Amino acid sequence: MNFIKSIVFFFCFGVIVSSCETNEPAVISKEVKPEKIIFDSRFVEDLYGKIQTSSEDAVGFSQQQLIDFLKVADPEELKKGNSYGAEILFESFKCNCLDEISISYDENKDVFILSVYEEAYIEDLDWCPESSYEYSFGIQDQKAVNVNFDFLAG
Repeated sequence: MNFIKSIVFFFCFGVIVSSCETNEPAVISKEVKPEKIIFDSRFVEDLYGKIQTSSEDAVGFSQQQLIDFLKVADPEELKKGNSYGAEILFESFKCNCLDEISISYDENKDVFILSVYEEAYIEDLDWCPESSYEYSFGIQDQKAVNVNFDFLAG
């Protein structure tokens, strides 16, 4: 009987010892993979606020229009040299003014370029004077950084 107890004891001891972790150094990857950039509504709300600040609240399009525009733009495709653009009516009423917005990526500066062509309707003149402006921004930790109002022509 003692012989069986001894065998069981050594067997259990062996199982416990073999299941313990060793203190051998493990190779741990320190490579941090960048998160995928997503133009979601939280990102666009942050971007829109920074666009307003950089242009002193003189933004012709609404936050919702920017959200709707950017939700179909793929940042990874933009980084491959593609661009995305759309015609949007910035005014809240029907008129013959045509507004356009586009986004691209400048690899040399590592920034996204938001280009806006606006025809603002002036009712008294029944006319749509044109202006173009451009914003640039980077992205870090899914937040817009270095948002700049780059130029205005019109």
